[in-house]
Amino acid sequence: MTTLIGEGLQPSEFAVTAARAVADCAALGPREQAKHLANDGLLGVIASEEVGGLNLPLAFAVPVVAAASSGLLSFPLMEVLLLSRALKEALPRAAGAVVSGDMLATIAWQGSVSAEREGESIVLDGCVARAAGVRDADALLVRLNTGGAVLVPTDSEGVVIEDAAGLDLTVPDHAVRLQGVAVPAASVVPENAWSVLCSDANVLRAAAILGSAETCLAMAQEHASTRRQFGRALSYNQALRHSLARQKLALEGIRHALTRSVGDEAGALERDAVFLAAAAYGCAISEGALQVHGGMGFTWDVPVHRHLRRVRALQAQGNASEVLAGLGRRTVAAIAPASDIAVRA
Repeated sequence: MTTLIGEGLQPSEFAVTAARAVADCAALGPREQAKHLANDGLLGVIASEEVGGLNLPLAFAVPVVAAASSGLLSFPLMEVLLLSRALKEALPRAAGAVVSGDMLATIAWQGSVSAEREGESIVLDGCVARAAGVRDADALLVRLNTGGAVLVPTDSEGVVIEDAAGLDLTVPDHAVRLQGVAVPAASVVPENAWSVLCSDANVLRAAAILGSAETCLAMAQEHASTRRQFGRALSYNQALRHSLARQKLALEGIRHALTRSVGDEAGALERDAVFLAAAAYGCAISEGALQVHGGMGFTWDVPVHRHLRRVRALQAQGNASEVLAGLGRRTVAAIAPASDIAVRA
């Protein structure tokens, strides 16, 4: 990692490779996509060198995820990138298989399961949700209600994958029920690794939203410039130009928040803030682009509505309302002691 960065390697250099790889994956199935992305070195961007990765900081995954969302990649790339690093300590062989594209894994972001120890195994019961692309996956990481997480083979007896739900039609979410599912106790990922994974996920969700919002704004600008109404381009309307300018400003707000969230001094505040900014501004930009396109924006050939679906799905997946409430509670807690000191003084 030190050598690569020392030689001047920048995260933006991954954007071109990622965009090309995403375009090449358009006609491929999930497993072929995994192999193709792995061959381009994209699945192991942040994974340890010990499992075949590049061991680069999270900032290098940001343009990769943004390009995937911009191209509406039908593959749970964010989950794969995070698992390639999170599984390294507890399950290095699984991490290596994820990086090489030999194993397709994903994450259930909501819900948790109970675990009972039975010898060298643990038995899982419960229901989890927001598992992107789990129907095609070999393994699923689920949260334990006692802390940490566990990797579960999707073909295990007792694993029931519900019908697809959610707004994103390209990477559908599934709920998964686990009924007496036995897995090795060694499959457990510790609490600290799960916490880091969730924190990193907020950054990569923001990157995915940025990719979709950027594409929507570009399509809106092109449509406004080329579509003529009453003998004039739509962009002749000053109100429309002002709206597009505000959306461009919002897009840059997401971009700058992302830069701060992957800085050396970034913490939980910056990572929550970038996700909340992306969730709010990304929706506004996508909805604005949909309005510019009118009814055309709802057709499959003009994918504005598909990007809006992805942004909304990411917003729900990260539970933006709960993140906002948690941020508010932390802010109030930080202000209260200062107020007490002022009163005593």
